[in-house]
Amino acid sequence: MYSIAGSAPCEKGPADTCRTVVMPWQPIGNRKVILLATSTIHNDSLFVNGLYQNVFVLYKLFDSIGYAPILLVNDKPKEIEKVPSILRHTRMITVEEIARSPIPIHIYLEIGMSIDPMLRRVIKMGGARICKLYLGNILNIDIETPIFYHSMHFAHHVVGEIDEIWVSPHYKQHDEYAAVLNHVDISEKSMRIAPYVWDSSILTLDGSRNPKWRPILPGEVETFIILEPNISFQKTALIPILIAERYYRTVKKQIRVIVGNGDRYTNSPFFMQSILPTLTMATDNCITFSGRHDIISIMRDYPYATAILHHYNNQYNYMTLEYMVANFPVLHNAPDWHDAGYYYKGNNLAEGTAALLRAQSQHASSLERYRAGTEALKWRHSVYNPDVQKAWLAMLK
Repeated sequence: MYSIAGSAPCEKGPADTCRTVVMPWQPIGNRKVILLATSTIHNDSLFVNGLYQNVFVLYKLFDSIGYAPILLVNDKPKEIEKVPSILRHTRMITVEEIARSPIPIHIYLEIGMSIDPMLRRVIKMGGARICKLYLGNILNIDIETPIFYHSMHFAHHVVGEIDEIWVSPHYKQHDEYAAVLNHVDISEKSMRIAPYVWDSSILTLDGSRNPKWRPILPGEVETFIILEPNISFQKTALIPILIAERYYRTVKKQIRVIVGNGDRYTNSPFFMQSILPTLTMATDNCITFSGRHDIISIMRDYPYATAILHHYNNQYNYMTLEYMVANFPVLHNAPDWHDAGYYYKGNNLAEGTAALLRAQSQHASSLERYRAGTEALKWRHSVYNPDVQKAWLAMLK
């Protein structure tokens, strides 16, 4: 039993150990500063690249545990209307302002933008730790780019003056690669696994919108959404297409399959002439290849749809969580999240088809069970979860 001053003792319950992390209340000017380097985030870019969402979620996390996060950008937005409403309160500073008037910085963290090593050195001289957080599958990208994109060049790595390399748990496999590339020691001190965090505020715009799945109505066509980027073997539509194909052959009824980022396939003679003709869905005109979609538009236009996802070495995907939080049935093969959504292993098409059949027949009658898995998963990665906060505090101290 425990008691609170001035109250009667209470019986301990199953969630009694879940207590907020006690942080001292202090004015913003007294907090330690964490600089988050990022490109300027606009309305039209927030859902284009998950990195921008990562930046904002980490900003919320650092703010919630008593630091003073500031976004370091090349240029401040000139029109506030073009900035997502949930980002308009964030603190921003430009690279030029930092160079002209340095401020005390506890940690400088690069995520969505890299700066010149000389400026990193200036920041370091002021006492800051220089850390780089990789939230992309850089090893696979760096292997694929010279093989498949012969003329492509982009500043993927700006090396110099980095103290620590941080990676997300699902990218642990490339931490040593990132360390060696950035001239960082391969050691526990300089290579860290950063706890994965997510928050639904971007999807809901802090509660101002509430996209939700609903059961299909008479006259509507059963619809499956596949939105893999199709720019790498890590996240492609091929396995989801085959799951939908197997489902179609099983149920033998009209369906609609929408493959976003589909130009990667329609521009490929190999796919169009060797793979697509083998699909019954194609001969029956049930599959459509379209351009890029944002998740909000999909949820608005197809509120009764089911999503099918697939990955290699890329299991923590914001899109999976967004579908789940909005109650959309989502098939996925992320083993760490096997207890939420409709899970299938690896490339197992039989399991994927079974999961899809289960989703289509049971989802509407099992929403509370579905929400239970979603809410537990959401809390596991929440910026407000005390265990997550403690792990980040240990990294940031």
